[in-house]
Amino acid sequence: SDVFAEFDDKPLGAASVAQVHRAVLTEKYGGREVAIKIQRPSIESKLLGDVANLKQVSKTFRDLLPLDYYTVMSELEKQLADEFDFVAEAVAMDRIYQALTRSLDGTELTEPPIVLPRPVPGLISKRVLVMDYLKGVPLSRAREEMAKRGIDPDSPESKLFGRKLLKALTYSFGR
Repeated sequence: SDVFAEFDDKPLGAASVAQVHRAVLTEKYGGREVAIKIQRPSIESKLLGDVANLKQVSKTFRDLLPLDYYTVMSELEKQLADEFDFVAEAVAMDRIYQALTRSLDGTELTEPPIVLPRPVPGLISKRVLVMDYLKGVPLSRAREEMAKRGIDPDSPESKLFGRKLLKALTYSFGR
C-alpha cells in the first residue's frame, strides 16, 4: 500500500517465467500507471533443474541422438539465466531507450520511432520489474481492432500505417 495505490489482481498476461499486472503508483512514487512483471515463485530453480536433468540425459545418450542436445541444453541454460534477472532486463531497457533517443553518433537527442516503456528506478529487483504501462493492441490483433473501429484494414490509410510501423520497427531493431 506504500508503493501501489491500485493493483489489479488479474494479470494482463502470463508466461512460464513471470506474469504482468497493471497498477498505479502512490503519489510518493509518482502516481503513474505501471506494469509490474513478477517472477513466479521458485521458477528459476525448477526450470534450471529441468535443464540440468535434460543436459545429463543428453550427455549420457549423446552418441545415440541425431543432434548434440547436450550443447543445445548448455546454451539454453545460459540464456535462461538472463531471463531470471529483471535488474539486467531493466538495464537492457535503458540501453535500448538510450540507443533509440540519440543520433547515430550519440551527440543529439532524437524522437524515438516507437514508444518504449521505461523501468521505474527504485522499484526493480531480481524478481520484480516495475515499468511504464503502455496501452495498446497486440500486433496480432491489429486488423481485428481496426475492423471493430470501422476502419477498413485494406484501405490506403491502413496500408500507410502498416508501412510506417514496419519502417519504425525495422529501424529500431537495426539500432
